[in-house]
Amino acid sequence: MKAVKVYNNSAVSAVKPDGREVILTGSGIGFSKRPGDTIDEQKIEKTYYIQSELQTKFLQLLKDASPDAVRVAEDILEYARAGGQELKDQLLLSLIDHICFAIERYEQGIELPYLMLAETKMLYPREFKIGEWALRQIEFRCGVELPYYEAGYIALQLASASMSREMTYNTLKFVKGCTDIIRDAYNAELDPDNIDTIRLTTHLKFLAQRIFQRFQWEGDNMESLHEIFLNKHRKNKECIERLREYVQNEFDYHLNSQEEVYLLVHLSKIFYGEKEGDV
Repeated sequence: MKAVKVYNNSAVSAVKPDGREVILTGSGIGFSKRPGDTIDEQKIEKTYYIQSELQTKFLQLLKDASPDAVRVAEDILEYARAGGQELKDQLLLSLIDHICFAIERYEQGIELPYLMLAETKMLYPREFKIGEWALRQIEFRCGVELPYYEAGYIALQLASASMSREMTYNTLKFVKGCTDIIRDAYNAELDPDNIDTIRLTTHLKFLAQRIFQRFQWEGDNMESLHEIFLNKHRKNKECIERLREYVQNEFDYHLNSQEEVYLLVHLSKIFYGEKEGDV
């Protein structure tokens, strides 16, 4: 293969024998090369077939990004795939873009804390662990120790790759809004490592996805159990009323008694050590 364009020492474009244009990356693959020069195929580490509508952005990123930033983005993608995640090559664009921008912010002393860090860590633990690994890899390859909250941004990139970005963001917004109300209503923190907190946030995550799909859960009549939970603890009633109002106002969805009972089960377990059978 011959080089069509040389972007930097680690990235070139070429045309394969079947006529498809590809982006080739590898250490030194573009060193001292010019368009028309033969590419040393032994230096090819990654080959990307990019859809035409994404090609311009990808090529611009390769032109502007440092080779180390490109390499660490490839490392993250490969590491996530090795852990069982099915991710498309297009994710590489957003990873390169984010890493370059995060390093630029860091070098300029600009802080941009991720406000949904705790919720992301609880809702997407697998993606968050990859984000933590990515920070170590960025430090190793780029020599920059980014703030811990950047792991949350990277986790969000990975989570968004498996569902729509809008769905991911709205789910996080929903969970954060609900947990903020819960903390305030009970005047207590939620331990992110506690199994009951993890169960609550998982429940909120799937409740959010049902709400966005307008799929209301229906089950056995729970009116009597609903009343028992509401009246047993004053804070239960206050919290549920506030959650009901929040969901209605922000997401135009009315929680039914069954959905509220399941929330109350989790809340009573966390704050009063109770479960349904104790009521």
